[in-house]
Amino acid sequence: MQKTAWLIRIVRPHKRRCTKGVYNPMEKKTTSQQRSEVIEGFINIEWLMNAIICQRYFKKMTVKFVFDVLYDPYFSFGLRRNVLLKVYPSFQRDKIEDLNRLNNIRNYFGHCNQEFFRGPVIPPSGTKGVVPDPKSPSRDIDFDKLYAEFKEKEGPMTTYLATVYKELGGELEKA
Repeated sequence: MQKTAWLIRIVRPHKRRCTKGVYNPMEKKTTSQQRSEVIEGFINIEWLMNAIICQRYFKKMTVKFVFDVLYDPYFSFGLRRNVLLKVYPSFQRDKIEDLNRLNNIRNYFGHCNQEFFRGPVIPPSGTKGVVPDPKSPSRDIDFDKLYAEFKEKEGPMTTYLATVYKELGGELEKA
């Protein structure tokens, strides 16, 4: 049986272009577009975490292990992060905090979307409501602010994880 070599490809989802054909990160996006980018960006981060774990234990990407173990629905982000820290104990402390924050932002986008309207008056059709923060319901979630923070931290985290992967002997190919 012939073995297949696997390369990790770093994917940059949703590089939208404005009308002039130039990427503009400040272009206003809907919460749905932001949600898509955050979730897909975090999938990329988790994939790099999986690659590091595989590289440490198998010295190569083992797709069967990724699908059978790391993609199991009960293999949570917290467990994945803890395994990552055990296989690479020199993981930078500030990067651990950023990784946790990126996951937290991903969870806001993935689980919080029900709009509410405060007060006894029924708002006119088409009125945008607020999404309360489940940790502090009197405070509203600012998805624009969370999105900006995610985009600020995502690139450096992806680069850091790719560096760790290469330090362990992995090979990367940019998409």
